[in-house]
Amino acid sequence: MIKILYAEDDAMQAKTCIDYLKRAGYKVVHAADGEQALWLYRRETPDLILMDVIMPKMSGFEVAKKIREEDFSTPILFISSLTHSQHAIDGFDLGANDYIRKEVLLDEVVARVNRWLRNMGMLKVETDFMKISGDVSFNPIRRYLIIKGETNQLTPMETRVLKTLCLKKNQYVSKDELVKEGWGNDFKESYRYLDRVIARLRKFFPKGDPVEIATSWGKGFGLMVKKKTSL
Repeated sequence: MIKILYAEDDAMQAKTCIDYLKRAGYKVVHAADGEQALWLYRRETPDLILMDVIMPKMSGFEVAKKIREEDFSTPILFISSLTHSQHAIDGFDLGANDYIRKEVLLDEVVARVNRWLRNMGMLKVETDFMKISGDVSFNPIRRYLIIKGETNQLTPMETRVLKTLCLKKNQYVSKDELVKEGWGNDFKESYRYLDRVIARLRKFFPKGDPVEIATSWGKGFGLMVKKKTSL
């Protein structure tokens, strides 16, 4: 399993980002300050480093400088609330591969992590669409749902829910599982949002089409594809 060293001193921010990375299939080693990040880097030999800039004991820039003195290949991605372009330039000058501003969606953070791992040859390039039926396909990376040649752009949340349904096509998936995959929690409010996401996804599949999102009380939702009957 690919291992990511994630250095962030904000506990709430760290928990949310770690949940996203784990759901994307990565093992995450977390450091709460710069000194711990450097120590864990040397002990764990991660495949990629995702790191805040402003941290206690040692800044992310200082950690990156020390890492680059002995390692030129491990990708270093900064994720920071410092938005001035000079901060990004400073990061790149220290040998960083990317500089991500914290206001972006975590889906974009994961996408950038994926990109650098693909560049390193460590991650399979996911360009193929998931085939749902003869004229319906879905690309969870670009968030495209193509129906009869028409491309629909999905939201990140719609994408995560539909991907979960696609992976279990013609089966029912419980609300608990969909909420966990979509939101990473079990808050009561998340179940209300799930119902809204399902309602939006259903609008892409007109009534009477061979593809539908069905409901089974007690079982959950299912992406059901009717087989064409031959005359």
